[in-house]
Amino acid sequence: MSIVDRVRQRRLINRQNRAIDRAWMTAPSQSMRDEIAIFAQRKVF
Repeated sequence: MSIVDRVRQRRLINRQNRAIDRAWMTAPSQSMRDEIAIFAQRKVF
C-alpha cells in the first residue's frame, strides 16, 4: 500500500468517524444511540 493510499484511507476513516459522532450526538433517543454504537463497532476499516 502506497503512502497516498494510506493518507486517503485515514482521511476516509476520519470522515466516517465524524459522521458517526454527529449522528450519535443528534440521536433523539437512547435506543438510537445504541444502534449507532453497534453500527460503529461493526464497521470494518
